[in-house]
Amino acid sequence: MAAGLRRGWLLSLLPAVLLSLCSPPSLCTPEPVTAQDAALLVGVPEDILCFSRSFEDLTCFWDEEEAASGICHFYYWYSRDVPTACTISMWHHGAGRTRHVCVFPGQDVRLFTQLHLRILDATTNQTKYWRELSVDAVGLIAPPVNITAHWAGAAGQLCVSWQPPLADYLNFFLYEVRCCPASSPEMLCSTALDPSGQRPGNPSIHPAISTHAPTAGAVAASLGAGQGLVQANTWVVLRDLRPGVRYHIQVRTKPDGTSMDGVWGPWSQAVAAETPRSSGEIGLCCSTPDLQHVHCKWSWDPAEPHSSHQLFYQAPPSGAGRRDVAWQQCKETSVGAQGTHSCTFQPRAGSAISVLVNITRPHAPPTLSYFKEPFWLHQSVLTDAPQLVQATVSQGRLSLQWLPPLEVLAEQLDYQVRYTKENSHDWKVLQVPRAARKEVLDLQPGARYHAQVRAQPSGPWYQGSWSAWSKPVVVDAMADAGWIIPSVTVVPLLFTGVLLGLRCTFPSLYSNVKQKLWPPVPDLHRTLGSFLHDSGKHGQGNAFYKQPPEEAVLPCLLEVLPGPRGEAGAPPPPPEHAAGRLPSTDIANQSYLLMSGWEPRGPP
Repeated sequence: MAAGLRRGWLLSLLPAVLLSLCSPPSLCTPEPVTAQDAALLVGVPEDILCFSRSFEDLTCFWDEEEAASGICHFYYWYSRDVPTACTISMWHHGAGRTRHVCVFPGQDVRLFTQLHLRILDATTNQTKYWRELSVDAVGLIAPPVNITAHWAGAAGQLCVSWQPPLADYLNFFLYEVRCCPASSPEMLCSTALDPSGQRPGNPSIHPAISTHAPTAGAVAASLGAGQGLVQANTWVVLRDLRPGVRYHIQVRTKPDGTSMDGVWGPWSQAVAAETPRSSGEIGLCCSTPDLQHVHCKWSWDPAEPHSSHQLFYQAPPSGAGRRDVAWQQCKETSVGAQGTHSCTFQPRAGSAISVLVNITRPHAPPTLSYFKEPFWLHQSVLTDAPQLVQATVSQGRLSLQWLPPLEVLAEQLDYQVRYTKENSHDWKVLQVPRAARKEVLDLQPGARYHAQVRAQPSGPWYQGSWSAWSKPVVVDAMADAGWIIPSVTVVPLLFTGVLLGLRCTFPSLYSNVKQKLWPPVPDLHRTLGSFLHDSGKHGQGNAFYKQPPEEAVLPCLLEVLPGPRGEAGAPPPPPEHAAGRLPSTDIANQSYLLMSGWEPRGPP
């Protein structure tokens, strides 16, 4: 029986032993005021610091040096109420400091009513500290919950959403968002202010979100690096972030200062999100060849043949404040040589177009996203090359004619023509007036030329890039026939003029030239036979009248006429000699002598 009494006595002492082990109280109960709470209230210029986590509780505390710390009494009361003593707990805080804490009972927490606090020194019964406050003005609210961050569907933008920490006060809070690169936390944090903020180039709040400027007590916090204000909303779009960067995002809460007030609460746990990379990294370019379809192409490393590529497109939402965008996948994806990929789709007409390319790889990071800025169909035209229909060479000039690649763009197309000699890479480029369909080029005779043409829309509505060059045409520029026709007329005239000049100026030289150009008359004795043999005798008597050839004058051409004939078979009548006349019996010889330069003279 004695053993039983001893065992019961030991069991009765067990609670006392456990209570002794829990001294000091911090080993058994959580500290009502954490170091984080005290740090958030550093800026409050009061000796007694108070805060409420849900406007249904209240905690007040003050710190003192252990050497100066004595027994104190804490009293509180509302207007026209009797003071009530609060049980104080003491906690060791830092080296040689003691924190005195009063946690108010729930039934003694009232909103929108003046609360009086007073601390008395138990030894002297003198007031040591005092303060007047309202519970609704000392909020220290926990951060939001269920925070998510994802790409907002535009370049350099992330959408952050959350749930309010207190469901009963949805419209009484401000939220602050901090966005820092994951590679350098606590550094280079992006600043997100409301649209009226004065930090151009930093991320801004989505225009559809109502914003609120911070109160005077929160100015320092709201202008801190990497923070942005949002009021009465549960999502925000951060803008102007760097492409292809992974960010850590945090959110915290504060009463708006109108119905409720307080200080900024602690930051939430960080969530990660990554902005898409720039489309220029893969050379993503999109254009329309026919004003109906869009053709996009990009390049990828051929050393990664096992990667999969997907292209998505969408038109930005027309309604203000909409966050959800419907992305459609392009089905006609093809793979070309040297890691080139392409896809063609037909977008909705009359809207800007955004394009996103996702590339999935077998190694980390598994998926890479590349985003192209929104573009308009009529400003991204890339037509086919014009069609050359005629190339004609005439008098050293090449005439080219072509057809526009799209007839609807005919009046808004600029053209360029280039041409070069065969086996030469020195192209000459000629700008052609807008809407022209032909051009004339000057060529060098005797060469072969290659010519091409290309088009670019540059009108007031349709714009785009230069098309590819058309198929080259090859033409031969032969010697110009126009120079041959005048030479046939001019050269004989020049030659005749030279001869006349020589005859008048240098008769001897002219005679030599004449002898070479016009040879002497053939021997008529051989030609006329015995007829000239009989008439030779008459010519010998007058041979001394023959002038030397060098003194000869220009002969006259005489027509040789047959002599008169008598009856058939009868010889002609004998010549009749007269002064100054040649014997008429030798007409052929007379013609010969005259052609030889002989002149008739009278008898000696």
